Amino acid sequence: MFHSVRFVLGLGLLVALTAGCSGGDAGAPTAPTPPVTTAPPVVAPAPSPVPPVVTVSATGVSPQVLTVSVSTRVTFTNADNRAHDFSGGPDPSHPECPEIDAAGFVVPGQSKHTAMFSVARTCEYHDHAYLGVAAFTGSIVIQ
Repeated sequence: MFHSVRFVLGLGLLVALTAGCSGGDAGAPTAPTPPVTTAPPVVAPAPSPVPPVVTVSATGVSPQVLTVSVSTRVTFTNADNRAHDFSGGPDPSHPECPEIDAAGFVVPGQSKHTAMFSVARTCEYHDHAYLGVAAFTGSIVIQ
């Protein structure tokens, strides 16, 4: 009798298990849901840095104060109808910043580059054509 009770219990368990697996949608196993993956965000390339430019016109230089990084060159662009001659220093009696002297004489429509600024400091400059006129002086701050 012990075996028949065990047999009936085992048969009942087997029926219960198979009943849960067979039948409608309620107990039907579903395919595993694939993990949701997100693509990394698209990163646009950094824009090329705009080269620092000092523009000279009939009214003066712009900007009068320009901040740049060490190892940078500055472009002097002549948008005037007259030539301009740039030199490092606040005036001819105080020459400094030979990097600016590399741009030097700039004719109308021309752009010329300074030498590379290799040391952090402030370089003043002036236009020999307009000595003593504040609008034609400026400084480049090298950081």
